[in-house]
Amino acid sequence: MTSRAVEEQSADLTYALRHHGEQDARAAVRAHEAARPTDRRAAVLAATLDALSGPWNAPVRLLARYRTAAWVVSVVLSYATNLVLRETGVVDSFSLWGWLWLLPMALVDRRFAAARRVGEERVVARLEAGLPAVGETTGRTGHQPIG
Repeated sequence: MTSRAVEEQSADLTYALRHHGEQDARAAVRAHEAARPTDRRAAVLAATLDALSGPWNAPVRLLARYRTAAWVVSVVLSYATNLVLRETGVVDSFSLWGWLWLLPMALVDRRFAAARRVGEERVVARLEAGLPAVGETTGRTGHQPIG
């Protein structure tokens, strides 16, 4: 998993939610995914929207939309917590308690990775299902495949 792929996934999610809202974004991405079944980016976005849909995932969507800022805040809170715990004499060195601020962002990144894996599996499954190659006709109609 590269940071570029995660940033791209976060940017796509932010764009889709900002311009369409949750339900409309899912419908728009599904339509695009149906029109271009081998588009990896659309499949990953559709899987991400599926994984993060619903009211229980609202905090996860919020962290995902503002991923960079959330990581910065998590790191600052982690460092500040560890600093306060050391200065007050509660612990002698950095403790696990301060690092707990990083846990929500690690979980968001895990959800992104799982959604990305599902999206990529969808594309591979469509390719293996026997989509005609670009330039081949799709049967008696003579239409070219989308892709």
